[in-house]
Amino acid sequence: MKLKKEEFTREEILTQLDKLEANKAFSRSKINLRLLKFLVESTLNGDDIKEVTIGTEFFGVNYDPIKSDNKVRVYIYHLRKKLEEYYSSAASPDEIIFNITKGQYRVKFESYQKPKTEKSSKNKVLLSAGGIFLFGIILLIGLQEKASDFWITLMQNELPTTVIFGDYFTIEGPIQTGRKGIVRDYEINSEEDLQTFIEQNPDKDAMTDFQASRHHYFNWGAPYCSKTITQFWSQYEYPFDIIQVSEWSISQIENKNLVYFGQSKSMGVLKKILKENFPQYSFKSQRLNRRDLITNEDVLYNDYVTKEGKIIDYTVVAKIEMPAGNELRFFLSDQDCGVISTLNYFTNSDSVTAFYERHQLSKEHDFLALFKVTGWDRKTYDMEFILLDKK
Repeated sequence: MKLKKEEFTREEILTQLDKLEANKAFSRSKINLRLLKFLVESTLNGDDIKEVTIGTEFFGVNYDPIKSDNKVRVYIYHLRKKLEEYYSSAASPDEIIFNITKGQYRVKFESYQKPKTEKSSKNKVLLSAGGIFLFGIILLIGLQEKASDFWITLMQNELPTTVIFGDYFTIEGPIQTGRKGIVRDYEINSEEDLQTFIEQNPDKDAMTDFQASRHHYFNWGAPYCSKTITQFWSQYEYPFDIIQVSEWSISQIENKNLVYFGQSKSMGVLKKILKENFPQYSFKSQRLNRRDLITNEDVLYNDYVTKEGKIIDYTVVAKIEMPAGNELRFFLSDQDCGVISTLNYFTNSDSVTAFYERHQLSKEHDFLALFKVTGWDRKTYDMEFILLDKK
């Protein structure tokens, strides 16, 4: 494919926009089409297009890139992918190419021509620069097609993805030293929990001096999982952002894919979503209860750590597609080692393929799987499959 700079009239450019709007790839992705129209019109008007401009004028939010809010960059990435897919498969000769250079937001308007093949004296086909560009597009699409069934539908639904780590809620107030400090109560995991505890325990006068602390913390599983998921998605050039659950808002539930790592008690409102999809499960600190939907019998799974340091960690992995089309993944573990082990398992293509074949799953299936992870001193682990519930 040759890219040749030319001057086009506004009418010609807007006609090309109409062609894209009529194409099924864009008609199913209104956000991509709206963003493209915004960028094209801003370019035609000679506007200075910056990340903050797109964030505030297009998305209608106070966009602050200093806080690592990469919403604009993620959407631009998906728009580039959609354009590349269109021009590599559905475009007709002599269409106008809308090219958004990486790191920029202005649209370049270029002509599209099919490359002419030339044979050398050795009868070899020479690749033009455009041909290499097209090969890169096909290669990227091909890489994502090779993603396992557990991840592929999330990676190809055109929505941005946020990885959420469950951080631990703390309270601050007078401590045993007589000074002010931070403490952690395993059963108080939000400001609502703290207020409820104070109201239900009026005899504990000292509790009225405590308040929610702004200092939260993570266990060691968070940095490990952050490294693993980054290395996994980097091979597909798949973008995502990271946030802690205390800073996440329920307003994002309909326009983003979410992947949660952490304890069930740190999930906040995400626990309600998981419970709604799999009502037979109840989650409490270091214990999981499952009610059989046929017999109504309850089975309790308790996590524990022995005096010798042996860890027993019942870990949940869940895959859910929401009504809005966005997808959720959950990795729940009270002892951290379970999240680490199951993430390693579900980012390994061989183990995921075997798992899907063994349980007769397709990439469209939603499910909740329970694993038992055991180990010593947080170093050596064995993982045992317990059960699977398909939605």
